[in-house]
Amino acid sequence: MTSPVSMSLEDSMTMMFMVPKKFNKDMLPKPNQSGIEFKKEPAKTMAAISFSGWANDTKIEKYKQHLKAALDAEGIKYSNKFYFFGYNAPYEVFNRKNEVIVELQ
Repeated sequence: MTSPVSMSLEDSMTMMFMVPKKFNKDMLPKPNQSGIEFKKEPAKTMAAISFSGWANDTKIEKYKQHLKAALDAEGIKYSNKFYFFGYNAPYEVFNRKNEVIVELQ
């Protein structure tokens, strides 16, 4: 599994796995399911807020609102494209790291 695993926080959930820059799409194994596709994303400027422990919908929404409030307070413009990043394997109990991020405009 890659780290982080990312999920979009839009109406339809999309799960994304990050691949190191040294690999291009042609080097990756071919998916065995039609719903899986490889996409190269352009570089983006993002803002993030970190939190620890186990993530759930309530906690993710709480930190999304904290991030929005912090950006609004500083007058920083952002899109409505928020993502959740989880950095730990499911079996890791301690020192869990999570982030809610948003694309800046």
